[in-house]
Amino acid sequence: MADYLYKHRIMTNLTDCIGFNEPQEASDKSDFETNHKSNCYEIDDLETMATVFVIDKTYSEFKALIDGNTITWNDVKVEIGLNFYDLYLLTDGPL
Repeated sequence: MADYLYKHRIMTNLTDCIGFNEPQEASDKSDFETNHKSNCYEIDDLETMATVFVIDKTYSEFKALIDGNTITWNDVKVEIGLNFYDLYLLTDGPL
């Protein structure tokens, strides 16, 4: 059986980066840091050992997956990089 990995990257520093919507990244970063970061489980790296379907989502799409009942921000893994947050949500079925 395959797992589903939903992910999103929030850029925290866009210095020397091109191709990003700076106001949107700043808004996403602010919302995540203010409302959700403290509830997430921090990890150093994510390695998958099984068949996994990786689904990239926008921040608003990723937030919509978290219904507050069956899936909460406590289920989200966050990898904190030098200039980004990688958000991961692993499920055993499609959402």
